[in-house]
Amino acid sequence: MTAISSREWGIEPVPQKSRALGGFDYFILWSSLGVGLLVFSAGSFLSEASFFDAVLAIIIGSVAGSILLALAGKIGSDHGITSLVSMRPSFGIRGSYLPAVLNIIQLVGWTTFEIMIMARAADILTGNMLPYPAWAAIFGGLVALLGIAGPLTVVRKWLGKFAVWIAFGTSAVIIINLLMSPGASEVLSSKGNGMSFFTALDLVIAMPISWMPLVADYNRFAKKGKSAFWATLIGFALTNILFYFGGVLLGTFDVVALIMAIQVMFFGFLMLLLIVDEADNAFADAYSASVSTQDIFSKIKQKYLIIGVVAFSSVLATVVTIENYEAFLLLIGAVFVPLFGVVLTDYYIVKRQKYTQDMMYNPKNAIGWPAMVAWAAGVAVSFVLSPLSPAYISQMPAIGATIPSLACASLVYLAIKSGRKTLSA
Repeated sequence: MTAISSREWGIEPVPQKSRALGGFDYFILWSSLGVGLLVFSAGSFLSEASFFDAVLAIIIGSVAGSILLALAGKIGSDHGITSLVSMRPSFGIRGSYLPAVLNIIQLVGWTTFEIMIMARAADILTGNMLPYPAWAAIFGGLVALLGIAGPLTVVRKWLGKFAVWIAFGTSAVIIINLLMSPGASEVLSSKGNGMSFFTALDLVIAMPISWMPLVADYNRFAKKGKSAFWATLIGFALTNILFYFGGVLLGTFDVVALIMAIQVMFFGFLMLLLIVDEADNAFADAYSASVSTQDIFSKIKQKYLIIGVVAFSSVLATVVTIENYEAFLLLIGAVFVPLFGVVLTDYYIVKRQKYTQDMMYNPKNAIGWPAMVAWAAGVAVSFVLSPLSPAYISQMPAIGATIPSLACASLVYLAIKSGRKTLSA
């Protein structure tokens, strides 16, 4: 077995001899990252749809989103590169800076939410044994340590031997008990409160999409891209389906109320065990925030960036609330769905899975304007179709924003590239 490297990997390609993770490692990683109290909370929004529409959206959205996630990860596995570097052949080196900044912002937000929910749960379950800011500092310290240890150590030493099995066990107990609870039959026959299938689909697919700007940061360590692809797809889709479904059964939108509900129904110790696994989500967010920052400032040490991200997020966790979480999910989809519509189209269709060092690291590849234009067009489509937007046309048939924005970005990019090729011929 290949030894686990303690080296700090920045944005340079990981050589084949240092790619230590196999398919089972990636199943453990991505199934664990699909677990979380915030996924329960996202699932609870779907109780506004009919039960049939919610379940259909959960299955289709989880599988479709996980396919996109795995495809984005395969670029990293094929070339040993980070997510932001995988954008450079289409967007250019300087063109990748804008996605990097947006990704850093969303990752600081996710890290803040994760630390907040861990600290809030611990505060509730221990009866205010410590002040809430102290819990935020404790969990922030744990996340920082995991981030500094790096993906190889976390997957093999933390998840593989400990955290993921706790997550699987507690998840199974919670889902089974929810199905057997007195209110389950009412939920199963619910007609909802007007949420359409496509709005529900947008909310489900937003979760795997939110991991797309991170996936290659971890899948670049894969021994084989094919096994990492299937393990990522199956692992994430499985737990995303389970936890969104659990959120529908719980049917509470408030995170604090959700924590209390789980505590009352399943005893505090199960809640504490679930908190243990929550740390790996925060680790992934903080680690990738540092890697995304290195896309712009490559000489800054990764461990200092991780400490900075976690410290800032821990402070934010004490002063902000988790209101508008639903809007946060929809905004992530609006930005990153069309972004990866361009990236996946460029890699799998335009360049036929053949990226070169020159495409990824040559300073002359500054800004890929076709990619920027196509991305902007996709975001505009999402903006018009999203109910969050002032430009939303409420009289239009509900088709959601995910599929149209993805298709728009991809087709516009292909049209521009084809037009340029024709003119240069």
